Amino acid sequence: MIGGELKGAFRGETRRSLRSGFGVYQYSNPFFRYEGTWHEGKKHGFGKLLFGDGSYYQGEFVDNEIIGQGTRYFATSRNTYTGQFYYGEMDGQGRLRLGNGDCYEGNFKSNHFEGEGSYLSHNKELYTGTWHQHRRHGQGEQTYADETHYIGDWIADKRHGFGKLTNGLDNTVIYEGSWRNDLMHGEGTYSIGESYTYRNAMLVNSYPIGWPFRLCINKNKSSTLQLTEQPLTITIDIVDSSENSNRVKADCGRLIRLRCGHRTNQPTSDSLPTPFGFHVNLIPRNTKSSSLDDQPTLESNDESESVEHSMLTASDSGRAQFVGITVDTFAIRLASTSEQSSSTNTNRQKDKSTSSFVFIIDDVTHPVPFDKSLEAVYIPVQFSMPKISQ
Repeated sequence: MIGGELKGAFRGETRRSLRSGFGVYQYSNPFFRYEGTWHEGKKHGFGKLLFGDGSYYQGEFVDNEIIGQGTRYFATSRNTYTGQFYYGEMDGQGRLRLGNGDCYEGNFKSNHFEGEGSYLSHNKELYTGTWHQHRRHGQGEQTYADETHYIGDWIADKRHGFGKLTNGLDNTVIYEGSWRNDLMHGEGTYSIGESYTYRNAMLVNSYPIGWPFRLCINKNKSSTLQLTEQPLTITIDIVDSSENSNRVKADCGRLIRLRCGHRTNQPTSDSLPTPFGFHVNLIPRNTKSSSLDDQPTLESNDESESVEHSMLTASDSGRAQFVGITVDTFAIRLASTSEQSSSTNTNRQKDKSTSSFVFIIDDVTHPVPFDKSLEAVYIPVQFSMPKISQ
């Protein structure tokens, strides 16, 4: 055993009874062993200090101290540092490769990341910027595994101050504004997808002021829609959760869908459940209706829902509108006639209430802003029976 042979012993060159030149020294503590150059009895120049657990330092020594350029390998963690040392500590420019595959390259101070440096994780997340006591601190850029990219202020390893988060795939801005404690906080603009923007408004802990929002139909008007042959405009406001239900003018580009349903007591697999304990069957749009000429056509993101049952519109300044709605926008006349016929066959009342029809208005924005779609609203629909074809 080499350690046993050299225990407490030196083998190598000497000068005036002092170790000078190249030599190997086994410390009295067998955990340590040095191989390298000496000067006047001290480790000086280039050498290798080996540890009993398999760790080692290899590099420059000055007057018995680890000072200068070298490499330090830590057997337990499998970390490897190559760079500058000062009195045995990582200090100055260097590169630290961690056992898990992460890598930091930049400036060190007393074994900590300090100053300018870059950190690349094993899952390809990259930070480049300033550090303080091993934490991201100051100005920096971070690329995440989902390919989003942040550039801005950091404090104590968290996004804090002003910063911009972008989608690395198409370089679109997701959020630009104030941050606090790693969350969107303060005034800023949040965008997601091709259309949605929460513009120049306040957020608290990554959510808008007054969150959650909700849909409000024809505010301060009747809760039941009266359909006739005269075109009707349905106004949908996106309102906050405050007592006054204030319209959120910062909310823009939210995709709102309108569908018409017919209440049924015999639901099928195609029927839609409602929060009120009953199901509805969707009524198709009447494509021959001329009342829809002024309504913009938008593409649905819900591939499972046929567009023949839907109308779509986008909000602007917290408001969306469906223009030109009449009794003929959806095939309500046909559905009502079918209902009356069915009622006759089953000895039900022939003057079935028109409130069995309902408009379903919901939020189908995709991707979903703030990870939560607004809850659907249901509004009863009535119309004049004499105008229905028999």
